Amino acid sequence: MSSMYNKPLVVITGPKKGFISRFFIKFALFLSGARSKVVTPNNPEYDIQMDALLISGGDDLYNAFIENETCQLDDIINYERDVLEYRLLHRAIEENKPVFGICRGYQLINVFFGGDLYKDIRKDGYKYKYTPFAWKDIFLKKGRLLNLLTKQKEIRINTLHHQAVKTVPKKFKVEAIDKDNIIQSISYKTKDNLIFGVQWHPEYLFFMKNHLKLFKMLVANTKE
Repeated sequence: MSSMYNKPLVVITGPKKGFISRFFIKFALFLSGARSKVVTPNNPEYDIQMDALLISGGDDLYNAFIENETCQLDDIINYERDVLEYRLLHRAIEENKPVFGICRGYQLINVFFGGDLYKDIRKDGYKYKYTPFAWKDIFLKKGRLLNLLTKQKEIRINTLHHQAVKTVPKKFKVEAIDKDNIIQSISYKTKDNLIFGVQWHPEYLFFMKNHLKLFKMLVANTKE
């Protein structure tokens, strides 16, 4: 029993629902040697102890964080989640805890550090499917984190999004793009910490070693 508590604890943030994605994230983290705890807007824990932070996918970011327009009332639910994740992300950065963002979480990291988003990429001939199954090839930047991790030039991903990263914060590096030059992954690594994100949902592809490696990389960067 004691050995379980020696494993690093990864805090997973997400929506009030989203149980299927959460199950696969927790399973991927288990396979990677970590414990996990879910924190949601209806059960916020701002002071929770963590060894790493994983910001999962879900609904779009609250409009006030990405544009100068009045928000609709139904956006308030997303706002509650955004505030929770902004606060935990700020804490993780202050405490040098590694951070992994998936889909919406990846976009939130980008906006938090000053990047911009495309509001909708499903137009102008952009080839797109909404599916958890791997179907689309992306290209990994040579010599960067994902290329070194997977030892691959290309990997196949799924697509469950319509927003996407448009401009990347100054400190971050582009890790991967698709054939339309849509940015699929970014990272910021220092000697003390690692912050990275991907546009796809690797939790649904945990059985493919290159996607499970993302969770293993997060766990490997936790500190004793």
